[in-house]
Amino acid sequence: MSNRFLHYIIIYGAHLNVSRDANGGEAAPNLIDYYWPRKQQMWTWWRFWFALYATATHALQQTLSKEQPVDPADGFYHLPHQVRRVAVIGGGPAGLQFTATLLDHGFEVRMFERAPQPGGNWYYTEQLPIAPSFPNRPIEEMAYVPDIPDKLPSTQIYVDGQDGLTVDWRIREHWAPSSTWFNMTTTDPYHMMSLPDISWSPNTPWRPNRVEVSRYVRQYASSVGLNSNDDEHANVTAYKTRVERAEKIPGTNKRWTLTLRKQTPLKNGSIEMDWWQEEFDAIVIGQLGVGDAAFVPPIPGLKEWAERLPDHVFHSRDYRRPQPFIDQNVLIVGGSVSGMGIANDLIGHARSVTVSTRQSSNPITLALRSSFPKNATFVSEIKSFSNLPSSSQPNLPSAYLFLANGSTITGYDAIILATGYRQSLPFLKGYHNSTIQGLDEPETIVAPIITDGTHIRSLHWTGHYIDDPTLLLCNTNPWTISALQYQALGTAKVWSGKARLPSSRRMWESYPGAGNILVELPLLGQIRSRLFVTWLNNEILEFGGRLVAPAAIDEVMELARYYTNKEWPKELAAFFEPGAFPSNERPRNQWGVYDHFNPRLGPPPDGDLNAARLALSSRHWADLSLQW
Repeated sequence: MSNRFLHYIIIYGAHLNVSRDANGGEAAPNLIDYYWPRKQQMWTWWRFWFALYATATHALQQTLSKEQPVDPADGFYHLPHQVRRVAVIGGGPAGLQFTATLLDHGFEVRMFERAPQPGGNWYYTEQLPIAPSFPNRPIEEMAYVPDIPDKLPSTQIYVDGQDGLTVDWRIREHWAPSSTWFNMTTTDPYHMMSLPDISWSPNTPWRPNRVEVSRYVRQYASSVGLNSNDDEHANVTAYKTRVERAEKIPGTNKRWTLTLRKQTPLKNGSIEMDWWQEEFDAIVIGQLGVGDAAFVPPIPGLKEWAERLPDHVFHSRDYRRPQPFIDQNVLIVGGSVSGMGIANDLIGHARSVTVSTRQSSNPITLALRSSFPKNATFVSEIKSFSNLPSSSQPNLPSAYLFLANGSTITGYDAIILATGYRQSLPFLKGYHNSTIQGLDEPETIVAPIITDGTHIRSLHWTGHYIDDPTLLLCNTNPWTISALQYQALGTAKVWSGKARLPSSRRMWESYPGAGNILVELPLLGQIRSRLFVTWLNNEILEFGGRLVAPAAIDEVMELARYYTNKEWPKELAAFFEPGAFPSNERPRNQWGVYDHFNPRLGPPPDGDLNAARLALSSRHWADLSLQW
């Protein structure tokens, strides 16, 4: 299998290479002369991306080389029972695709989604989720605390104010409104965000906004009969339903038992809550808890200020619109994607935007920082907050924030914690182990799937839990071209007996370690697609069926164009298709931002940016590749 996979990679690599003549020079340089006068510059960056691709390929090739059969008689995993009934947890892009694929292969499927509609994190609402605890709860309950009555099935009616809780609070706690804000746009172009057999509108902007993405997902859900208002699969979909627990109970023939809770608003303003259990042969987790478990950093003094002034100190998950921050001084804690998006949304409304972030020389971090507003101020990470005044009502602008570099800042009207999220699946409590930190891998009785919440582990590259492949987690980006479609198809074939997995022993032997192959960089999604294609066609040749085709090369090249340059939308598209964009729409050169933010390199010599760029990229990507 590894030789076939390598063959695919070599073919793909050839498409990424730049043609050379017999003397090693560049052949047919007309397009390069048109767009980039410095021909060596383009060649340098293609070599860099090809080297990155080769590094990821080598990591996966090592995995494949360990998976050669030891004994055909016992070298494969055997299902403990026939899989007929499957639960899919999550109704976002991943859960919808898995459900549709499993239905097409004859499985009896139930899809559980706690929101009222499909869409996952792209389902927008003005409702806010329940504020995270300061500090965070244990990782196994970080997303939510399961609520299971002593007797099942059970029904309970709740009215406003019962047990000191409002109906609104119960609704928001149940389905956890997403972190999408009103003006949010994607970080990827729509070309990279395809769902099966559904085309984007011709008028879709390069980076669609949340309205367009949500509409696109609902369109796909309707096309496969899985929308919340569809009758075609009414016995399949269960919206407004949360999974409280998933476990294997002794005496149930090793089947999974799910404890479920559904919430139904009533006309009189109260709500009905129903609990019951269902049994399944296998489970697909189509969402990994990202967006639910808001991470709150343990900064001394933060808890006290957040509890006293919750409208002024809050997590970015609660951000919706910029209007409440007009003429205010706003501090954003965290310099990643959500911090960047919110900072740009606030410009033109807030008086000032300050971003507190760790110092970094990583080019990915620096590239992201260059996407922040030009007039945003960057400061060091926060070490602690000043103590609350004991004699008067606290006022946030009077708070002093002590930074890691020894300086002090003050005078902020609002503090937004864009500090990210953690993986948390409370219904799989037995598969968490929060005593394990980082990438440590101590011996444990049960191999954990989640430890400190920074990554998932104990999975085969196909997404199956190694110790029990009747449990599968979607460890593939649901928007990556074709990748998730292949994973869903592979899952259906394994559970229907038409494809094989290695035995658990062999899967552990090939397991690359915690946080390794599950980390998906842009091009790694395409590598994984080809890995799925090779494996699936191997099994199809063994069991019969229609061969699987790899993603079309134009889709692959679209991906390469997008990720090869900081100015995603037009830079390389203009290079490959010179007439695609008028000259006045081509982006400005942004390379200077790297040099400005990298104190280790400093400004490059005038007229010679190539050496600085290559040094910056190769050194840091080499560091990252060691983590794969």
